[in-house]
Formats: sequence, C-alpha cells, structure tokens
Amino acid sequence: MRYIMKLMSELSVENLVQKYLSDEMIIQLATTSNNQPWLCNLHFIADEQSNVYWISKSSRRHSQEIVDNPNVAIAIAIQTEKPLVGLQAEGVAEQIAEPTKVRTIMDAYMERHGTDASFVDSIVAGTNEHKLYVFHPKRFSLFDQVNFPDQPQQMWLVNNK
Repeated sequence: MRYIMKLMSELSVENLVQKYLSDEMIIQLATTSNNQPWLCNLHFIADEQSNVYWISKSSRRHSQEIVDNPNVAIAIAIQTEKPLVGLQAEGVAEQIAEPTKVRTIMDAYMERHGTDASFVDSIVAGTNEHKLYVFHPKRFSLFDQVNFPDQPQQMWLVNNK
C-alpha cells in the first residue's frame, strides 16, 4: 500500500490534495473544442496554492484548445490498486509569458523533473516552442479509500485569490 492512514490532525481534504500534488509527477489534462473532448498526459509541478504547472508546445492540440476555452479538468491516478486513491479537479488554464514568473516556476520544474538547464533557459527566453502553462483549480474531487474508507468521495472548493 503506497499511502497509509494519516494522523487525524492531518486528515483534511486540502492537506491530502496538496500532499498528493507534491508527490505525483503526471497529470491527465482534459480540454474541449467544438464539443469534442481531448485528454493528454503531462509532467507537472504544483505550488502551495495547488496551482498546477506544465510545459507544452503551443502547437499541441490541448494548448490550442486552452486558448479557445480555458475551462479544463485534470486527473491524477494516485493509487490504482485497492484501496483506491484518485484526484480530479476543474478550473481554468492559461499560458504564462512573464519572464520572471516563468524563470521561478521553470527552476522548480527543472529541479523536480531533472530538465536540462539550457532547455529551461530557452523557454524563459521565449526561443523554445515549449511554453509554460498553469491550471488554477476551482474545485477538487478526491476519491480516497485509504483515508476516508466509509465515504471516499471528498470535495474541496478552492479559494485562490
């Protein structure tokens, strides 16, 4: 079992969501355009406000769809054998272009994923096809049979300012 029962003081949905976001490395991102859904897998990092960041080429389908419709969803399969743990969220996504913010986030991304420094530098400079994106969550849905065996479906409405 990958995750064990937490102390009762740590059992808030918000704390668990933030822990899972800091532990995991891959999200599934769902976008739509003209009533057609699309789903892709992406490496990511998250900040203390539970915003999720990834890099992708602006020519990719999901990146283009974010421009037309920033309302997206993410999912993370945390524990795929019983007891199950999964995380889903809805929110809005956008590209980040401000160089100072891109540098700060990309430095953290590089540390987490072992990304090459010259690759990061080219993204910060805007000379790379890859761009930085952020997902601002509005609501998380946590399905957690480990920490909430009697009622595994838990919700957290995010109050990001």
